[in-house]
Amino acid sequence: MAISSPGIGSGLDVNSIVTKLIKAEGQAPSDRLNQRETNLKTRLSGYGLIQSSISSLQSSLGTLNNPTTFTGTSTSTSDSTVVSASATGSASVANYDIGVTALADSHKLSTDPALTAAQFTSTTDVLGTGSLTLKFGTTTYDKASDSYSGFVQNPNVASATIDITDGSLAGIRDAINNAGTGASASIVNDGSYYRLVITSDSSGADNSIQITANDNDLNNTDSSGLSLLSFNASSNNLEQTAAGADARLNVNGIDISSASNNVTGAVENVTLNLKTIGSANVSVSRNEKKISSGVQGFVAAYNRLQDTVRQLTNYDPNTRKAGALNGDTVVSGIDATLKRLLGTPVGNVADGFTILADIGVTTDANTGKLLINQGKLDSTAAGNPEKVRALFSAFGATGDPLLQFDGSTGNTATGNYAVNITQLATHGELTGSAAANLTITANSNDSIDVDIDGIKATVKLTAGTYTASSLTAELQSQINSVDAIKNAGVSVKVTESSGVLSITSNDYGSVSSVNITGGNGQVALLGGAPTRTDGLDVAGTIGGAAATGNGQYLTGSASGSEGLRLLVTGTTTGGRGTVDFKRGFADSIGAYLKNILDNSSGILSSTTNALENNIKKVASDRGDLTVRLAGIEKRLRRQYAALDTLVSSMQNTSAFLTQQLASLPSAGGKK
Repeated sequence: MAISSPGIGSGLDVNSIVTKLIKAEGQAPSDRLNQRETNLKTRLSGYGLIQSSISSLQSSLGTLNNPTTFTGTSTSTSDSTVVSASATGSASVANYDIGVTALADSHKLSTDPALTAAQFTSTTDVLGTGSLTLKFGTTTYDKASDSYSGFVQNPNVASATIDITDGSLAGIRDAINNAGTGASASIVNDGSYYRLVITSDSSGADNSIQITANDNDLNNTDSSGLSLLSFNASSNNLEQTAAGADARLNVNGIDISSASNNVTGAVENVTLNLKTIGSANVSVSRNEKKISSGVQGFVAAYNRLQDTVRQLTNYDPNTRKAGALNGDTVVSGIDATLKRLLGTPVGNVADGFTILADIGVTTDANTGKLLINQGKLDSTAAGNPEKVRALFSAFGATGDPLLQFDGSTGNTATGNYAVNITQLATHGELTGSAAANLTITANSNDSIDVDIDGIKATVKLTAGTYTASSLTAELQSQINSVDAIKNAGVSVKVTESSGVLSITSNDYGSVSSVNITGGNGQVALLGGAPTRTDGLDVAGTIGGAAATGNGQYLTGSASGSEGLRLLVTGTTTGGRGTVDFKRGFADSIGAYLKNILDNSSGILSSTTNALENNIKKVASDRGDLTVRLAGIEKRLRRQYAALDTLVSSMQNTSAFLTQQLASLPSAGGKK
């Protein structure tokens, strides 16, 4: 008969015996796996701290690798109610006496209630329908005599024609505002009548508005219908409430005018914001605090990394406790490389600094941390910002002010490279073969299909009779206002000589081109055989090897100069001096940190991946141990089951023998 429960036949506690044997068998390897998993997770956590500290150090280098850090300036003004100022990094350090004598204003026109037809008592009152053509430029108008004597179109502002289908005061206002033409409209009640006010979106004398009506009542110059909104030499029914005016100021005694109260051209790289008439002093000073702050940020990040490394790699002989990464060769290797990079002098650029001590940053011999002499750092940042820049960033010093260092790559080698220019960058241009027709007729010769720098668009001109100069202004403004061209950042300049038009792309190089591909105005504007000249890229050598030109930028492509990028301006070809290229501490350390932090090939990534894989292996080994112990338990239970059966059989035999022996007669007696 089979025994259903282990130990019943033999009386042995088989379950307890097997459980204790399995525990004894698995305890040691399980403990080893647990300890290994703990150690691996502790090291992985340590690497996470190291990686975080290194990432912070890498981020701190961004400020010191940014050229604007070292060219930063700040401004102050003696009277901010008169003028405020802002400056870019390239602004010269100087003081400027500013006198404001007039502020810029926008041109404003209003319906004139002196005309009976313009005495509107409701915003729904109807003027008329048709279309309004708005042009922008300089208007010669005397308000006192109501004399309109001239208009010169601004070529940088597009004219536009607005269809008026809702001829009410409110409908015309909405049509103007929805057209996005450079003018806006509003309705004002003067206490007696509603007035439509049209305002130029831009201030300045050359942004005043000329309005021509195409009135559906077929009379464009009378004082009724849509003609009430005309303001031109033939008909000026609107009231000028404010003339377009330039701001007038003087800077250090020099008289200047500006279309805007935000004056950007008077002082190079400085914007003056004019607020009221008066005088003030504007001071532009070097913002050395930005440099000092950048250096302080780098030093703080480096020192935090040192603290992290020391915490994770130390060993305390008193407690006999070691850090999570004690003896780790990867961490010690990174630390040693950083110390070597910081201790290697930077090549001298234009008599610049070569070691961190030159700007007041030294190393503590006991802790390995960096120390800052703040006074020395501040003074060098204020007095030698370009030299501090060369100490930290990849930098090329040139002797030619029209040859500017613009960048480099990781393949650019330090060195001094001679620059020779064989071809300057040029613009693409299209020049007419005959004088332009000065009369533009709608649907006859008013459109051209253009291709500017590879951007194709159809351009429509406003019908009318022009002078050669006014036609150039119209053509330029209309080309530059086409959405496809404007949105692509492309633009042109149109000029004329003896009535012959030339269209020139404002871009440089082989991408710069102008072509007319069709349209009914092609021949009328440029003749039958215009001359097309495509732009050329700059060409030359860097370090004696041919370089690659792209517009005005020349980039080294040979070993050594590879990636060295220069902006070439000016009018001189031939030898243009040299560029002395060196890599500073922020650049070299940044390149090293980028490599070790690389997610695909960096040493930190590969090490943490290995740790994560080993942690997964522990889990796999733990599973294998469970399977092995289950097999051992099965074998033990099978063996104990056999033993149980055997013992039970022997016990049964013993009982039988005992019973048989007991039934035998006693020795020497009778039963």
